Amino acid sequence: MNVKVMLSNFISDSKRIFIVSRKPSKDEYKKMAIIIGIGIIIIGVLGFIINLIFNLAGFFGA
Repeated sequence: MNVKVMLSNFISDSKRIFIVSRKPSKDEYKKMAIIIGIGIIIIGVLGFIINLIFNLAGFFGA
């Protein structure tokens, strides 16, 4: 495929996405923000626990 055809396909796919997509409601936005926040907190806690375990086991110099 040449660049012109690939660019044309990308533009048509992008147009289709913009036609189908819509702005989330306040409730949907709030639910997404809560879920993303919980995910960030879980990843942070897991990282802290792993770091704590490695430091207590002596793998990293504290």
